[in-house]
Amino acid sequence: MHLLHDRGRPLPAPVPVPRDAAGARRLAAVYAPPPDRVHVRAMMNTTVDGAVSGADGISGSLRNPDDSFAFGVLRALADVILVGARTVREEDYRRPQGRADLLEPSRRPGGGPRPALAILTRTGLLPRTIEPDWPTYLLVPRASREAVVAAGIVPADQVLAADAPADAVARLAEMGHRAIQAEGGPGALGQLVAAGVVDELCFSLTHRTVGGSSSRVLDGPAHEQDWHLASLIVGERATLTRYTRA
Repeated sequence: MHLLHDRGRPLPAPVPVPRDAAGARRLAAVYAPPPDRVHVRAMMNTTVDGAVSGADGISGSLRNPDDSFAFGVLRALADVILVGARTVREEDYRRPQGRADLLEPSRRPGGGPRPALAILTRTGLLPRTIEPDWPTYLLVPRASREAVVAAGIVPADQVLAADAPADAVARLAEMGHRAIQAEGGPGALGQLVAAGVVDELCFSLTHRTVGGSSSRVLDGPAHEQDWHLASLIVGERATLTRYTRA
């Protein structure tokens, strides 16, 4: 892979980003979250023709070496991975650790030993693969919290009341998480972006077409926001773009 655009400006010459430890450190420097404030990053994989899932209906089949490398680095930079319940059920989310050689010393603003997992859910209906001993939070409407706590999926202090996207971000910040990485699905990202709580959009554009009727990356309320291209990395199998909110 090669870095062509960084800090909002084109580079005079392409900078190599190999898929090794040195390349991971270089990529981590490009994507480093701000250390002094809450920052919400959305990260999604999509295809050349705009699909967010393959023929099997899940995003996992779109993965490739460039995309997997980037995801590993970005997860290692996040205090918490935020994801919708449907994606957890379909994609078997658990232990979102990130790239091991970037975990120590911690590059996460909150300083935790590993990224936590936060799940947006209205009902608490989650797969048995959820591991309560991994730092896991459930973000639920205030009216549903008591019932979700009673279900005993995670300890009561990890069931956080959030009626709106801004509430979800605030609750995670109160738990000490400043670098929040939202990974979908499209419905969850659509709500977060439309609410104006997402600071950065990061896309891994897989060099593939799949056709069909896959959802778009943001599937939520109509809105208009302007974004600036912050960085551009081109690989053999994927193109990585990063946009910051104007």
